[in-house]
Amino acid sequence: MLEKVKNQKLITNAWQIFLLIALIWFFTTVFTRQAPEWDNMEELVWASSFEWGYQKHPPLPSWIIYPLTMLFGKVIWLPFALGFTSVVFSQWIVYNLYIKICKQTRDAIPPHAPLVFVLTGSMILYYTVRGGDYNHNSMQLWSIAAMFYFYYSAWVIERSTEFENHQKKTYLFFWILLGLFTGLAFLSKYSAVVQIIVLFVHFLFEKRFLKKKALFGFFISITVCLLIMSPHLFWLYEQTSQGQGPLFYARESLNESSTYATKLIELFSGFLLTQVLRVSPVIIAIYLLIKLSKNSDESKLVLEPKKDLKTTWWKRFSQKDRVFLVFFALGPTLVALLIGIIFGQKIEAKWAVTFYLGIGILGALVAREIEVMQFVKKILWLHLIFAIGYGLIVGPGADYLGKQGRGNFPSKKLSEEINLRWQENSAITHGAPISFIAGDTWIIGNVMINDPVSRGRNIKAWIDANDLESPWLTNEDKKKPLLILMDYTPTPSGKWWRGGHPPSAKVMELFAKAPVNGVVSIPWTSNKNAPPLQVQWAILPSGEER
Repeated sequence: MLEKVKNQKLITNAWQIFLLIALIWFFTTVFTRQAPEWDNMEELVWASSFEWGYQKHPPLPSWIIYPLTMLFGKVIWLPFALGFTSVVFSQWIVYNLYIKICKQTRDAIPPHAPLVFVLTGSMILYYTVRGGDYNHNSMQLWSIAAMFYFYYSAWVIERSTEFENHQKKTYLFFWILLGLFTGLAFLSKYSAVVQIIVLFVHFLFEKRFLKKKALFGFFISITVCLLIMSPHLFWLYEQTSQGQGPLFYARESLNESSTYATKLIELFSGFLLTQVLRVSPVIIAIYLLIKLSKNSDESKLVLEPKKDLKTTWWKRFSQKDRVFLVFFALGPTLVALLIGIIFGQKIEAKWAVTFYLGIGILGALVAREIEVMQFVKKILWLHLIFAIGYGLIVGPGADYLGKQGRGNFPSKKLSEEINLRWQENSAITHGAPISFIAGDTWIIGNVMINDPVSRGRNIKAWIDANDLESPWLTNEDKKKPLLILMDYTPTPSGKWWRGGHPPSAKVMELFAKAPVNGVVSIPWTSNKNAPPLQVQWAILPSGEER
């Protein structure tokens, strides 16, 4: 009886477990990093205005972080907090989806199974190492999860033999919410089309289109989705007609001059292999489930007398639900692979963040009745160990070994040195703080997030001195003294840049006009033999031609 009470309390507090995992990763990330990830910095710099879209992506993630920067400032911890919050919300939604699916087994699966499935999936790198990346991929997690939840919820009512009048309003409401969250997913990133294809194929596979109520709901969802997206779609049409906007960025990202055979090799050795490696930590959770299933003392487990202990949870699902769970867990990856194979299309591994929301269902293949408290404790310990270990590797460990990376980038020291140079030239700056800055996103962003005056709130970024990339700028902004920053020796590591990107032609043109300039040299790591970070700075007085 006591065991039953403990398990019930654990299930009731499931969201607190998800939050605890997020806090473990959040605090270890904040305490071990000196600078954010690239995507986090990008979002902080973009958080300067409400736009219907940005040149690289749709607007929703920037809409969310912008008002928060006005409240807290453009601080390093903010995107980490938002990234992990997105993970928690998505886990909570998926948890409730599993609850709904398990209920269809009429208690053949224990009530703690949904928690086990989510915690099994929590080991994946997207929920952990990359969970703190607040970008357009991670911001899709909760909306994609909600899409699957409301799609399935409508289907459950549709499958019921007791489709009564009081269920019709709920049924229609689920379709409306499906359209709403699909629109929000698209407003985060257009890659939501992959999950839309998965759900559409399932809709066809189950022949739901043969039912008038399902077909009506389907068109209701499309209508709601288009209504939600209509302002952005209008903006997108205008941008595309001018030969700019996210669609042109996407085209450039997908553009590859390599042969079809080379693309296929990259698809399997790059995209698919990376996904296998990222999902592989789930094997640890599956191993725990196997061990706990074998070691559980059946006399301590609270079970119905007729429950079959030898049957895995997977076999207790109905055939229809097993098919849906396969679509949920593996469908997006298979769709992406088919797109790459059929169209010879480049598929980046980093785009697959939202593909594995349902991967925790792999635990159902091996799990039987277990003492769930033991499993939860072990998973929490694993998260703590991995979080601290990863944080030490990318932060203090890399610093000690002289390895240059984003995690140990001397962000605060760079900002202090640049602010000092600005103050030394008060004849040009008129003693005012930095409020207008041009350069590549990474270098200028590191100055903004360490701004001692307004925490970056009052600094306008002129990304690559490109007005199109900086829609928040006004004519009045351009009349202010301009700080120009360029990485003196951009240092690529493989194909990734660890410092700033090479300056644009416009930035170099402005730099050449500046009457004062110089170079700051800062140790990147504590290793004396490691090369320093060198950043060129210049100040262009107000009134100069821009």
